[in-house]
Amino acid sequence: MKTKLISSLVAGCVFISPFTYANYFKDNFSWGYDNTIWNARSGDNGSPFGCEFAPAMINPSQQGITLSLSQGACAELQSNNFYGFGKVQGSVKSGNTQGTVSSIFTYTSWWDSPGRAWQEIDIELLPSLGNVVHTNVIYQPQGGTYQSWEKDIDLSQYGLDYRENLLTIGFDWSSNSIRWYLYDAQGNEQTLRVLYKDNGDGHLAENEIPAYAWPMDNTKIMINQWNGDNSTEGYYFPGQYYGSPSWAYYDFIEYIPQ
Repeated sequence: MKTKLISSLVAGCVFISPFTYANYFKDNFSWGYDNTIWNARSGDNGSPFGCEFAPAMINPSQQGITLSLSQGACAELQSNNFYGFGKVQGSVKSGNTQGTVSSIFTYTSWWDSPGRAWQEIDIELLPSLGNVVHTNVIYQPQGGTYQSWEKDIDLSQYGLDYRENLLTIGFDWSSNSIRWYLYDAQGNEQTLRVLYKDNGDGHLAENEIPAYAWPMDNTKIMINQWNGDNSTEGYYFPGQYYGSPSWAYYDFIEYIPQ
């Protein structure tokens, strides 16, 4: 947690006064989620989603929550507030059911504000792809062309398997870079990927995104667990779904503003 600490020595005692950033939060999901931070989604997103989000699919425990999926029902939490540049991180473990997605991501679009572009930054675990984390940035103006910058990263090189281990992972989003990172099996922070806003030199590098597509608007923070509908798009992402139940366990989610 980022704080400013001011100390003063009075009569031999040190008094520490913490001043926290106003938008900072960390939810350890103790016996459920903090409803001042989150709301549980109800409803259907349409294709390629093959399930409806239902609050009853969110299962609390003493530490952490499980988002469950079965018989056409799945789970999502959305933040009540919108957040700007900073770190979004959490700890997650997922089942191994093909055709499902477990995610930590930011999202805003014209559904939040008319005329706003769809802007999204993703961390997604897709068992159909194996032991990888799917990273992505999505941009689409209202009524315009969808664009995405995807990359899958093998977790085995870090001594981790999200189907067996809690994966502590996040991204650091700023006005000109997005850095995805995780903590490896030894607890060391490792950078997974970095994307940059186009620097305007006339050449768009492989690790750059056009300036017009850079996520700039304040955004919601979300987590969800869902399955595909086996449509053409669903076969591509998140893969063929065979109907088995699934789950994703979240130990915490934290937002640290810049």
